[in-house]
Amino acid sequence: MSAFASCADLLDVVPPVCPGCHKHAPHWRWVPIDGLRILTHDGDLICPRDRSFGYTPAPAPLAVAA
Repeated sequence: MSAFASCADLLDVVPPVCPGCHKHAPHWRWVPIDGLRILTHDGDLICPRDRSFGYTPAPAPLAVAA
């Protein structure tokens, strides 16, 4: 492994994505808080699809009152 960054690293050719919401989040990581493993985008911003806080995909489209 080289001590110098490669061209691809410098140009950010393949941007890292969050494993939860699949959005561009170059600094995503898991943070342990009170026995939970929280998915964050930068260590401070919680991923909107983190299941630790109750996110579950809706089984059917929700009705909207007009």
